[in-house]
Amino acid sequence: MTSSARARSVAGAVGVVALLVTAVLLTALAADLLRWDRQLDRADAAYVSRADTTPSWRPDTWLPESVTRSLLGIEDDLSYREAIRRFWASNPRAPILRFEDVTKRSAAEREVAGVADADTNPTRTAQLLVLRGALLLEEARNSPVQREVFARRAIDHFKQAATLDPGNADAIYDLELALRLLRRAGAAQGGGGDARTPNPQSGSGAATSGGGL
Repeated sequence: MTSSARARSVAGAVGVVALLVTAVLLTALAADLLRWDRQLDRADAAYVSRADTTPSWRPDTWLPESVTRSLLGIEDDLSYREAIRRFWASNPRAPILRFEDVTKRSAAEREVAGVADADTNPTRTAQLLVLRGALLLEEARNSPVQREVFARRAIDHFKQAATLDPGNADAIYDLELALRLLRRAGAAQGGGGDARTPNPQSGSGAATSGGGL
């Protein structure tokens, strides 16, 4: 066999191997896509039903997880889910009894804020803004001295959310609640009216009450 013939034979063998490797990678990628879809659906269902309060949305994959996440473009989806989980894990509606409660809510607010700033999906961003506003609204209710400051910040977030997603009923509901809280705070500072603050009803933030996924 001449050298040119050997070269062609080697090149052909390399081409076959490359095709086989490509086929294996594509098969693995397709399998990983199905695994991601199933795991996301399974974890969402468990979280929304409260069957699992710390779900894992990440499946076992054939290819490196970072590679499949990047190829499938689901980084934002995972960050959104984790931000919602962190929000509810901070027990936003419970009374603040320990310093740990403050740190958990502060960490939740930072997480939600970071994801909201990075997310390009207006519906998701609006929902995250509602969560930020809800945390600020709780701070307003629990901080008589800075009640007006927190209420105004919450109002800004609810307005932004309503602008991004006019169909977000939570943004409208919580905006009205924050405005009422702000009016009562002003009345209390002026020495008139009822100094008590309204408590959020069960409908506040309803879209995220079950995980919002």
